[in-house]
Amino acid sequence: MTDQKNPEMHVDLMFPSLYLKAADFIGKEVKKTIERVRVEKMRMKDGTMAQKYVIEFADTEKMLVLNRTNANAIAEALGTKKAIEWTGKQITLFPTTCDAFGKTVDCIRVKGTL
Repeated sequence: MTDQKNPEMHVDLMFPSLYLKAADFIGKEVKKTIERVRVEKMRMKDGTMAQKYVIEFADTEKMLVLNRTNANAIAEALGTKKAIEWTGKQITLFPTTCDAFGKTVDCIRVKGTL
């Protein structure tokens, strides 16, 4: 997680990105309004290209790259599996950790907003 006293020293924040990272939240939950969901071509770590779904938000330029866990959480929270119906709805993003590729890493998770 990000150093609360000096968040700009977090290595993930030293290299700006178009995509949200757990470090962007500085340990806090953030409410976001979904502007749209779309497909974007992205370069993977191995250099290959892949199509990924991303969420654009009304109040920030950074996008959330969807994974299955977060897509299912949004669908459950918003009561619809149709991503086109998510537009205009609000969700809460929060930083946490998860197990991925044999190690514990920082990640973003989603929950509904009341």
